[in-house]
This record gives sequence, C-alpha cells and structure tokens, in this order.
Amino acid sequence: MYNQAEAERIARQREFAFNRKAKGQEFAHNLAILNRCKKSYSIMGIVYFIPLIIYFIVSLVYGFLTGSFTAAIIALFECPLLGYLALRSFYSHKDITLILILAILGVVQLILFMLAPLEPQGIFKFNIAGKCGWIHLVMTLIVGAMAVWNIRTNIAYHKLEAADGFPHFNERFFEQEMDIRGSAIKDPYQQQMEDRMRTASDAMSDVGSSGQELSKYTEVHTPSEMDSI
Repeated sequence: MYNQAEAERIARQREFAFNRKAKGQEFAHNLAILNRCKKSYSIMGIVYFIPLIIYFIVSLVYGFLTGSFTAAIIALFECPLLGYLALRSFYSHKDITLILILAILGVVQLILFMLAPLEPQGIFKFNIAGKCGWIHLVMTLIVGAMAVWNIRTNIAYHKLEAADGFPHFNERFFEQEMDIRGSAIKDPYQQQMEDRMRTASDAMSDVGSSGQELSKYTEVHTPSEMDSI
C-alpha cells in the first residue's frame, strides 16, 4: 500500500536526480568519515587487549609468587568478560557494552582498593591487592579511554547508518538501490487503474462464462421435430 514512507523514498530519488553534484559531495564526505571510523575500530581492536592481557598475566604471577590469589581470581573473571564486551563494542557497535565496560572497571577498582588493607599479605608479606590495585588503575585509564573513544566513534557510525548510500556511499550503488525501490513502488493512480482493469476483466469473464452456460442450455433443450408434432 502506498504510504508516507514510500512517498519519502520517491522524493529522495527525485531529489538525487536534481541535486546529483551535492549528493556526490555528501557521499564523499560520509565515506571519509566511515573510513575514519573503520580505522578507529582497528586501533581499538589492538589497544583494548594489550592492557587486559598484561594485567591478567601480572595478577597470576603475583598470586603464585605470594600465595595470595584474590586479585588473580578477580582477573580470571574480569579480563575475559571485558575482552568479550570490547569485541562486541567495535564489531557490533553496541553502545550498551561500553557502558558495561566502564561499570565493571569501576567496580573492580573499588573492590581492589577496599581489599588491600584487609587481604593477608601471603608468604612473602607482599600486599598483592594493593599492588594489583594500582596496576589495575592504569589498565582502567587505558581501557576506559578506549571505551569513551568507542562511544564517540559509534555515535558517528550510527549517523552514517541513517544516511543515504550507506555503507558504500557511491552514486552508482545508490542509483541501483533507488531503481530497485522505485520499481517496487507504484504510483497510486496507476495502482488504482490496474485494480479497476482487473475488476472489469474479472466481471467480463464472469459474464462470458454465464453466456456460454446459457447457450449450452438452450442448445441442449431446443425442441425437436418430434416435440413439435
């Protein structure tokens, strides 16, 4: 059915025909932003995991050296979870994962600083929670900065998703897409005429079939010469 959304698509198609040069400049601008977003996501894919891997290894080593595994056990759950959320954030562009990353970093950082005075110092009297707390703080600053950068990049990416021509931002691809959409959308008057012609054709076929039945009936029941006698 012809609705407002289809009318807007037709209007955009006509606008593209009349403003081809402006549309081309818009596509070039959006393509540059898209390439910048992709480059940012590639950098995040490296920077996210370096501090996570380092902190995970350090906490385990400290645990085995001192006999205090509190920070290591926390890291055993925290680091893989943060890694999974990071993957979701720059591959699927899910903003909620970034909020979870910041929340987890903050909660674990608070736990480590609260446990530092209470934790047993282990075999070598080495305060592992306190040491890991400061190392975790460095990791929090790096990963948190990546998450904030990821949020800003996602905002730009979501705007591009709503723009014409996404994800190619190429005039030829956009014209093909508009042609496909336009061929699937019929003018309301054209649709109305086709409906009327279809209705008239159906009515004529019904009349034709009724006439054929009547003529057959007449031929079958025509009085014979014997009946007339």
